[in-house]
Amino acid sequence: MDIAINAINKITLLLLLVTVYFVLIFHNLGNSESPQLAWYGQNPAIIDFGEPVYISRFQFMTGHVREVPFKVIASLDGENWHFAAIIEQLFPFSWCELHMNTQAKYVQIIPATEHLQLMEAAFRDTNDNIITPYRLLIHGTGHLFDEQHLVPKYISHMNSTYFDETFHARVAYEFIYGITYVDVHPPLGKFLISLSIRNFGMTPFAWRLAGALAGLTLIPLMYLFGWMIFRSHIWASFTAFIFAFDFMPFVQARIATLCIFLTLFVVASYLCMYAYKNSNNLKHSLLYLAGSGLFIGLAIATKWQGLYALAALPFMFFPSWLKQYKEKRQEATIIFGACFVFFIAIPLIIYLLAYIPYVQAIDTDQSFFATVIARQELMLTYHVHLEEGHEFGSNWWEWPIIRRPLLLHTIPVAYNTVSSINSLGNPAVWWMGIIALVYAIQYLIRRKENRQAISFLLIAYAAQFLPWIFVSRVTFIYHYLPSVAFVVMLIAFFFKEFVKERKLILAYSAAVLGLFVLFYPLLTGAEVSLLFVERFLRWFPSWVLV
Repeated sequence: MDIAINAINKITLLLLLVTVYFVLIFHNLGNSESPQLAWYGQNPAIIDFGEPVYISRFQFMTGHVREVPFKVIASLDGENWHFAAIIEQLFPFSWCELHMNTQAKYVQIIPATEHLQLMEAAFRDTNDNIITPYRLLIHGTGHLFDEQHLVPKYISHMNSTYFDETFHARVAYEFIYGITYVDVHPPLGKFLISLSIRNFGMTPFAWRLAGALAGLTLIPLMYLFGWMIFRSHIWASFTAFIFAFDFMPFVQARIATLCIFLTLFVVASYLCMYAYKNSNNLKHSLLYLAGSGLFIGLAIATKWQGLYALAALPFMFFPSWLKQYKEKRQEATIIFGACFVFFIAIPLIIYLLAYIPYVQAIDTDQSFFATVIARQELMLTYHVHLEEGHEFGSNWWEWPIIRRPLLLHTIPVAYNTVSSINSLGNPAVWWMGIIALVYAIQYLIRRKENRQAISFLLIAYAAQFLPWIFVSRVTFIYHYLPSVAFVVMLIAFFFKEFVKERKLILAYSAAVLGLFVLFYPLLTGAEVSLLFVERFLRWFPSWVLV
């Protein structure tokens, strides 16, 4: 009984942290309702309001089809059309609006091609009330005004895709319905996103759910990794706490992109490898190595960046294996042979399995292997020849110093008030991480104790970070996310071995939490005044946060 109570006390901090993080990560994650029935326009849709009405705004939600412009025209008599606007910039599954500010009895929506897809449309008057059409002449298939109760008053991240969600959420949707799509990453991440869409519909909450669960899972995983490194529940809690209140893992878990899945699988793979390095049992060693190979396969099937993690595994594996070979040659031989299965066969099988739902959904008129090979050629061509820049692109050396945060989403809410979401690191974590990295390197050079743990963390960090030095295409600060997990553990090592003073450790933890609270509006899209951002949050001229 005493042992059980003691165990509960040791993980109380973790349970509390996971509970708080669960609330934070799911609070205002996205609407759980959104229009599901689309109108596929082939010919003009004519809306008759019965009498002249003043139209302030025209709102519409796009479907999965991109870059299909359409025209909106208005008339008082159905013959003379005094208002016309062409809408060209469309974002999949996003609400858009056109300020018409005109009086009309008739409105026409005229597709430029037969591929226009609108999930819903609405007209608002000067009081922002929805104007109900008197009569509709709808050409095409589906319905355009059948889910009016789901039309939001204002556009926000709560009801629309933003940043790369316009690619990944759309691809997940097309994945479900067998629509041919062009994607530049392996399919596993989109498959995970599609699972919740299948169950909850094409809604912001659904397309972000899988990422939120992955982000939540990382907290106990970081705790477990911290415990294995430090053999202390206190330092394990410290590790999980710092990671939880870094900005980037939190932000990336709340957007339907791939980096959070990649980070989860890489951390899980390295955790299994570290468990192998501390195992003296053949059965356990094989189990840990199999787990490492399994998760690295999942990482590669999510993004090719997982190959960076795979390249580091031999540097982690062989020092322990050589020692084992000298002491237990037969067991070491078995393990060595098994590694060909664990780190070559298993990742390859997982990668191919990830394409089975894709090939089943998409009729490519090719064999399975021909389809997979064609996809690899397409992805390689894209990444090799990608030269297009981006306003918020940044170089690898800029990431640790947070020189260029990534503005994911921003939209005015009211006078001098804005809703913005930014991907950046917590300065208390990332800048302290630079100090911890330097300390770890000199520690490894000067001391002999704890060399296995510190060398492991440095290899893990380098594997995720250094390859970006040689990447010439546009890169973003979120590419640093997998490295952050190991930055956090280096920080914990620094405080445990060098700082040690309890008051300083508590003060640092408070600083990490305090900055998270301070920047919270810019991490979640909460309304915030521009004056507050300029005075307290924009620390450098290169920080464009709204």
